[in-house]
Amino acid sequence: MTTSVDIVIEICGSAGEGTISAGEVMTRFMSSEGYDIVSFDSFPSEIRGFGKCVAHFRVSSEKVLSPGKYTDVLVALNDAHAITQMAGLRKDGVLIYDSKPPVCHEEDMSIAGWAEPGMTAYGIPMLELANKAAGNAKGRNMVAIGAVAALFGIDPEAMKAFIEARYKGKKQVIIDSNLASFSLGYEWTTSHVAKEDPYSFQGAAPPPPNGEQVIMNGNEAVAMAAMDSGLRLYAGYPITPATKIMEILSKRLGDFGGVMIQTEDEISAAGNVVGAGFSGKRAMTATSGPGFALMGEMINLAVMAEVPAVIVNSQRGGPSTGLPTKMEQSDLSAAVCGGTGDSPRVVFAPRDVMDCYAMTCLAFYTAEKYQTPVVILLDFYLSNSIRNIPKPDPPEEAMLSANVFPEDEDLDDYERFKITESGISPRTLPGMPYGMFVDTGLEHNTYGKPVYDGENHLAMTEKRFRKFKTLQAELPPVMESGTEGEVDIGILSWGSSSGAAEEAVRRARKKGHRIASFHSSVIYPLPEEALKAFSGRCKTLVVAELNHTGQYANLVAPVINREVHRLNLISGLPMASEDILEFIGKFKF
Repeated sequence: MTTSVDIVIEICGSAGEGTISAGEVMTRFMSSEGYDIVSFDSFPSEIRGFGKCVAHFRVSSEKVLSPGKYTDVLVALNDAHAITQMAGLRKDGVLIYDSKPPVCHEEDMSIAGWAEPGMTAYGIPMLELANKAAGNAKGRNMVAIGAVAALFGIDPEAMKAFIEARYKGKKQVIIDSNLASFSLGYEWTTSHVAKEDPYSFQGAAPPPPNGEQVIMNGNEAVAMAAMDSGLRLYAGYPITPATKIMEILSKRLGDFGGVMIQTEDEISAAGNVVGAGFSGKRAMTATSGPGFALMGEMINLAVMAEVPAVIVNSQRGGPSTGLPTKMEQSDLSAAVCGGTGDSPRVVFAPRDVMDCYAMTCLAFYTAEKYQTPVVILLDFYLSNSIRNIPKPDPPEEAMLSANVFPEDEDLDDYERFKITESGISPRTLPGMPYGMFVDTGLEHNTYGKPVYDGENHLAMTEKRFRKFKTLQAELPPVMESGTEGEVDIGILSWGSSSGAAEEAVRRARKKGHRIASFHSSVIYPLPEEALKAFSGRCKTLVVAELNHTGQYANLVAPVINREVHRLNLISGLPMASEDILEFIGKFKF
């Protein structure tokens, strides 16, 4: 009989010590063994810094929806940095530290002295073992993985086979040193350490998943979806945390018949995308907050000229360059309302890696059919978090060609911006006979010629907004989980925080509470009727999001016309179910 297991592990070290790569090896291996995994890495903002790196990952035999707030196991490769992580280690948690560190510690700087009563501390001579195995200190991270495998019942032979496969293509000396370091860490721990903690993966292997599984992060899912959706031009400028999308496409887009351009700045990137969209080619760019701010004028041009464009904004912390490697959801207002005049655009916010794929496919279809910019809001956690997911099905054929062309009779006197009931004006592409038209950023009449009177401006503005009412029928349904009927507390969330909300609902319901969560991957246009229906059955409403001003709460409150309680966090970390449970604990159930 198998037992369930759910363990949160952190590896903490300094940049250059292999902290993140050790975490990636662990998460990918545990995924290959059938466990559900979710990771969140943090590292310095500098390109070559020497600050704290943390590989945080959760491994479970059951489905997990958030990375977890508290740590069960902390592996310290650097005592000074790891001490700052001790506040998140559970009272009965496990500390694994280097009993013979590279340098002598000053008083109070040895992490072993920070372990509290109830915790279990294991000292492993990581540096000594690494030097013995590989002749240098670079194998300390693999020694640490070996110790983790020995302590928590992970098959060493399976992990060695995985490490060898993982580093295939590297020089043999690199593969051999990693294997030797792992093996010595495992053997020494098995021989010298008496296990005292309750954590173990033995006997907890989950059932094999149905169908083919892939392991990827949100950036990889977006890039894959874009290529599957017929992307022909990617124009971008490097910026954390969106750069990985450009890196992937630079290697692979050519195989799909596309072109990747690294532009001189984000303004040029957006201009390239708008130009390609005008010509009938599917185009995309990806950026973060500072770059998105620069793209504002070109996005506005796409709104007025009714040109398809897909813009990915992977949010990070703070205004300006802010916190490049920290987590936040603070660009929602800029995405929805960040345009001069009445400037409607579609805004999607995927909830997880699988949703990143689905919403990117939908973004290309929506942008092309409705002739509008579509903004996809990722965030630092979603971009970089590794998940194992079912292999996504490619988009259906109907989603790959969505432009609404004019009928032949329409070309006798072609009106590019014809007023229609749906708001969609049939669109010719450059080179089509009798399909020439004028298209600028100026307000225009149905032929595209600049016209400035108020009556025309009203008619064209209403047409542009009417597209979004038509779009509502094609958008995916909202997701609700938890108690049906009347509930005591309803939780509204968006983006990657939705997993934490759903997990909080599950935990609260196990205690008998009537609670439910609401999520929509479509931020604009808002699913107003669904929002009203959900809020109508909730005694208390909580909006949980990672920004200071409650940007989603500000958006939905006028729609539902009632008070909402705001859980606003800007710690630089993802939302955790524990955060939500602690917040709603002050309400009476």
